[in-house]
Amino acid sequence: MAEQESEYVKLISSDGFEFIIHREAAMRSGTMKNMLSGAANFTESLENQVTFRDIKAIVLETACRYLYYKWQNEGSTTEIPEFVIEPELALETLMAADFLDCKYCWP
Repeated sequence: MAEQESEYVKLISSDGFEFIIHREAAMRSGTMKNMLSGAANFTESLENQVTFRDIKAIVLETACRYLYYKWQNEGSTTEIPEFVIEPELALETLMAADFLDCKYCWP
C-alpha cells in the first residue's frame, strides 16, 4: 500500500547506509525529483525512499550536504560560501552528481 507523501525521504547507499533528508532538499536533484514525483508512480515515490546501487555512503553523504547547501542558498543576494569537496572524493562525487542531475549546479 502506498504511503502518504512525506516531508522526508530516505536515501540508501550501495553499502547500506541510510540518510533521511527533507523532500525539498532531495528535489534539488533532477533524478530524485523525477523518481519522487507522484505523477510517475515510481516505487520510490510510493515508498518515500530511493536506493542507489552505485553510490557509496561517503559520496551520498556529500551529495546530501550539497542538496541542503543548494536549497539553503537559493535566491541568495549575498556571497555564497564555497562548497568544499574532499579531493579524494572528487571523481566519484562528480560521477554521482552527473547521475543525480546536479552537475549543472555543482561547484
